[in-house]
Amino acid sequence: MNNKNLMAEVLAPAGSYDIFKAVVNAGADAVYLGGTQFGARAYAGNINNEELIKAIDYAHIFDRKVYLTVNTLLKNREIEDGLYEYILPLYEAGLDAVIVQDYGVMKFINDNFPGLDIHASTQMTITEPEYIDFLSRYNVTRIVPARELSLSDIRRLRDYADTVGKGTPMEIECFVHGALCYAYSGQCFMSSFLGGRSGNRGRCAGTCRLEYEKNKIKAPLLSLKDLCTLDILPDILDAGVYSLKIEGRMKSASYAAGVTGVYRHYVDECINNRDNYRVRREDIDYLNNLFDRGGMTNGYYVRHNGRDMISGTKRCQGSNNTAADFEDVKKDINIELGLTSGSPAAMKLSAGDVSVSVSGDIVQTASNRPMSLEDITKQISRFGNTCYRAVSTDVDMQDNIFIPNKSLNELRRAGVEALTGQITSAYKRVAPKRVPEYTGRKRKVHDRRFLSVRVMTYEQAVAAVECGVDRIYIESEIMDMDRMLRIRKVCIDSQTEFFMAAPRVFRKGYNGYFEEKYIEELKSLSADGFLIRNIAEYEFLRKHGFDCKYAADYTVYAFNNIAAGVLLDNGFDEITIPIELNKGEIKHLDIPDAELMVYSRIPLMVSAGCIDCNYASCHRPDPEFGSFIDRKNASLTYLACCRHCYNIIYNSVPMYIADRDAEIEDIDPLHISCAFCNESAYDVRRILQNVKAKAPAEGSFTRGHFTKGVE
Repeated sequence: MNNKNLMAEVLAPAGSYDIFKAVVNAGADAVYLGGTQFGARAYAGNINNEELIKAIDYAHIFDRKVYLTVNTLLKNREIEDGLYEYILPLYEAGLDAVIVQDYGVMKFINDNFPGLDIHASTQMTITEPEYIDFLSRYNVTRIVPARELSLSDIRRLRDYADTVGKGTPMEIECFVHGALCYAYSGQCFMSSFLGGRSGNRGRCAGTCRLEYEKNKIKAPLLSLKDLCTLDILPDILDAGVYSLKIEGRMKSASYAAGVTGVYRHYVDECINNRDNYRVRREDIDYLNNLFDRGGMTNGYYVRHNGRDMISGTKRCQGSNNTAADFEDVKKDINIELGLTSGSPAAMKLSAGDVSVSVSGDIVQTASNRPMSLEDITKQISRFGNTCYRAVSTDVDMQDNIFIPNKSLNELRRAGVEALTGQITSAYKRVAPKRVPEYTGRKRKVHDRRFLSVRVMTYEQAVAAVECGVDRIYIESEIMDMDRMLRIRKVCIDSQTEFFMAAPRVFRKGYNGYFEEKYIEELKSLSADGFLIRNIAEYEFLRKHGFDCKYAADYTVYAFNNIAAGVLLDNGFDEITIPIELNKGEIKHLDIPDAELMVYSRIPLMVSAGCIDCNYASCHRPDPEFGSFIDRKNASLTYLACCRHCYNIIYNSVPMYIADRDAEIEDIDPLHISCAFCNESAYDVRRILQNVKAKAPAEGSFTRGHFTKGVE
């Protein structure tokens, strides 16, 4: 948790050990880095375990911290085959925290590694305070909110975080500099489905950075400028942010160290000289020179979206500095040396409140030229390439003595080794006995399979009911209450289950129904259940007394059995199978009542940015579908979802696996499900007839990841 001496933490990235050293030299209070497994930057240099342990010790010598990124979704075999063994030596070495996205990883670390701080990644899409209730059950000590939050949103999280936890408020960490994703983190499948590389698995191909065509104009529609928050740094600290995170594990040492050095300076200015805080133009130019993606933006802290956040086509990387411009940091130590003829040389090294004593070779009586105080002081103070420098040297020596320089060097080396061991020993741990393997829930054998449908319009709902579906999910993010009540009546008359689908991103204050002022209207629907897209929605509904069925959508990721168990332990009744797992991986998921998507025009991303606002005009409050063209001349449909002020961008072709009957039988889900966006009622009937008949798809389609999955 917090370093007592810090009012704010400068958190820097490192993609290699050399970069780690560079950002520490540049003033980072903490460094986040990935090992060779499970990190969200699979193509960064990353650091092997030997180097990680070396980095942990090095950081602790200077009272700095190291956070390990395990911020991807893990498959069953990855947890079973190596997660414990991967973290164990780092835990024992004193690793300060692990950054996680996966609920299974979160529980696994909490169960197996007590005392190791857990940081909830921005990939969890934390936007509302209710999420904190869930995370606190697993001893999460820090949250990294969605980057789309405003300063006032963050302040609400801070105020709520102060009221929960076991005596210590949950910390808040926010990005302050570097690349911005166009999509809400954790809500993007664009690279996965268009580029074949999953962002949820640390392999984002940056597909959103490409040019797309809208209104016959080609431009980087989905590429944001880089974040730079120097101008509003005092406001970010005032909002309650403790850790100031710099993005850039894929970037060079010169970039990481250069940016860290600038933010170190301005954070110190904020804390020590607030009344005179001013950002110099030359420092902004310096940051631009390190990396330029077509300008900089202070992001969502002071706006919800805007055209001025979109990058131009200019992109270059260059620097007028190197990481070597920052001198190696040194730890100040005091030396006390005692030299008495006929006795071993004795040395005491102290750094702060830590001290060690070592002895060396026997001091001799000089037979010729005795050693001088100056010579001995000079020799014993040579700490060279070590982490230390002598700030005082007190030598107590007899006259007429001699000790070889080699012996003094060996004494000094022994002292350095002992002091380093003493400093780092305070962080070391002994791992408890491993928690027995999680066996998962016993899978059910289902006597029949139900058909569920997700609809956006009244007409789609009526068509689905006419086709005899068993359950209707109403997309609340686009439909008004009058239409939902009409559909509810249709469902009652036809004895069709009625579920309300929660928004893909839970943000209060955007005219959604998941707010305190709409509780009575929500209850008037008498919904049989809710489809949950964000854990905070579930916590919100349960807190307000909605005692009904709860189904987790595929973005409430149950990528492994432990994650599925977390959801079931917290009261979920059903879980939608993640759309990035292949049929073999799905078969080994232990979900008693699972739902399998068999038809959907997959939402590739959900974004606070609005294509219509950026390239046409805002048409709130009326939602509208639009489209743009990708580099392969495919048309991507998007919904400007005005009630919640975000866009949903869909794949150009639907995913269809309803005809893979034998494989679906082998998986044995309780529900198979179809999701519709702008299909007509006629299309809904045609598609559902094909699904029920297990017929081949018509027209262009994709199997998604059902066959191959993601790496």
